[in-house]
Amino acid sequence: MTIAPSDSSAGQSSAGQTAPAWTPPPGWYGDPYDARSLRWWSGAEWTAYTYPVQAQPVQPAKKPKPPHKWIGRFGGWIFAGSSVFIWLWLFGFSFLFNAIAPHADDDGPAVLSPFLLVTGAATVAAAILYTMAYRLKPADGLSASRLAIIAGVGGLAATLVAAPINTLINVLSGGTSSHPSGLPLVLAGVVEELVKVTAAILLALRLPVKNARIGLFVGGAVGLGFSVIENLSYLQEAFARGQHSPLGFGVFVGTAIGRELTGPFLHPVFTALLAAAVFGATRNGRFRVTFGVVLAYLGVAAAHGMFNGAAWLSQNVPWPAAARGGAILLFDLVFVVASGVTWLLIARRIRRRSEQEAAQQEASDQQAEDQRAATNASSAA
Repeated sequence: MTIAPSDSSAGQSSAGQTAPAWTPPPGWYGDPYDARSLRWWSGAEWTAYTYPVQAQPVQPAKKPKPPHKWIGRFGGWIFAGSSVFIWLWLFGFSFLFNAIAPHADDDGPAVLSPFLLVTGAATVAAAILYTMAYRLKPADGLSASRLAIIAGVGGLAATLVAAPINTLINVLSGGTSSHPSGLPLVLAGVVEELVKVTAAILLALRLPVKNARIGLFVGGAVGLGFSVIENLSYLQEAFARGQHSPLGFGVFVGTAIGRELTGPFLHPVFTALLAAAVFGATRNGRFRVTFGVVLAYLGVAAAHGMFNGAAWLSQNVPWPAAARGGAILLFDLVFVVASGVTWLLIARRIRRRSEQEAAQQEASDQQAEDQRAATNASSAA
């Protein structure tokens, strides 16, 4: 670093510039020849004395915190905890009233609390749907409200179509409502998965983005809506059977636990995997039937039918009730875990592919921008 002289006689400017009509007072100013330095202005002309500008250290930008959404990332657990509280609340008051007046309801009909019915059928599904909506991104082109509508409308429409078909198959195969045939249970995967994915396609026709990731969301939402409607049917039937069973209300509670462990997980997993294959096969926003789509449909239909068939078979095996119940519970847990792991692996694969495509698109856009800049520079020259 050099020290500036006290007057303008210190030296001549390397540029040899003369002072303008109005000149600023002597001092250090930005060097017009080197942006990295300051140059001494004598009051009449630039001198040869320079002063390097010390670069200020750039502070790394802090990563912005994601905006707070609704009740937070653990909202699904809040849903589940609220349902548990509702059950404890109702059962607590029920025990209290029975202790005060044990025979007060003996002359009235058995009535199922709507709180128990709704929470027993929809708690896990609502928690999963909330978690799905929480993970939506602006680039997905799918809002949380639309996802909820897809779940409600898609699940309702799919059950309205699938239930009569399953009943028809049961009647034609010689089954009854109390002793259903095993054929509609085995073919349930063929019928229900086709109906659910059709509902997902129809409800996604106007979505701006159609890819495998969106297929996971839309298919999972339809599967969750389907499971809630189906659970309501199973729970009403279990409550009715409990009135004629020594186990009483335990039939309803056992069914609610079983359905919450299987329905809200298997239905959305099956439909999400199939919809991911269907949406991933789209070209220019149009759905196509490819070999991969057919293979995915046959796979989820076979898995769905195998689960239902195993459940029907276990109910007809001449085993003790405790052994039969334990076998069903173990099979359900293994099947749910295996399905969940399959979904997780495929979802991670889809995410990696989406990230790679986004990086390639960004690189392509940057290359195009560089080419435009080079073209503009050559034109200006």
